[in-house]
Amino acid sequence: MSAIAKAGLSPVVQEAAPLRRKIAASLRKAVQTGALEPGARLVEKDLCQELNVSRTSLREALRELEAEGLIESGLRGLVVASITPEEAQNIYNVRAALEGLVAEQFAQLASEADQIALDRVVDRLASAYQSNDFPAIISEKDRFYEVLCLGARNNVVLDLLTRLNSRINRLRSLSRSNPTRGKDSLREIVEIAAALKRHDAQAAKAAAVHHIKCAAAAALGDQIARSS
Repeated sequence: MSAIAKAGLSPVVQEAAPLRRKIAASLRKAVQTGALEPGARLVEKDLCQELNVSRTSLREALRELEAEGLIESGLRGLVVASITPEEAQNIYNVRAALEGLVAEQFAQLASEADQIALDRVVDRLASAYQSNDFPAIISEKDRFYEVLCLGARNNVVLDLLTRLNSRINRLRSLSRSNPTRGKDSLREIVEIAAALKRHDAQAAKAAAVHHIKCAAAAALGDQIARSS
């Protein structure tokens, strides 16, 4: 059985919304959750059959994912891209800087409505962790940082994190092999939220940076985490 068949991709329903976007979202999810592993070949014929789409629409979606760095050209055609240790380290370095900044700004600038939105997303994230629903964890983590950026009044960081999201979520999937990472990650996020509710900017920044360093250690090992 091919890697594509093993990924269990669902046929895409052809609705009014651009089909390319739906195909890209389906493939992106498969890559981010690890259903399609690094190095897996993306055979157009197999993908068209699994997704029930035309080759033209598929190629448009594949170009989008290639631009995001999720897939790349290999010796035998398109494959799921690998993230090198150096690239992963740089992603964590950037995340630590950006997320530390918006945590600090949220503590200083967030309104009561922003605090309520934060409480709600942390509750949903806790539920996702408790049910071990990895796609939901990815979705709520993305929403957590969106709420953080909006409360910080920093759309620049929101845009940068959005651009990095695909690769960030792939790194999150690596940390799933660590059996304690889920509980630790949730505890770290609760600590960030607690500092934010106290409007303690320095504690919030420190907690956010600590969370990223712990995530790096879980995904890539202590050596990379210490050097980031």
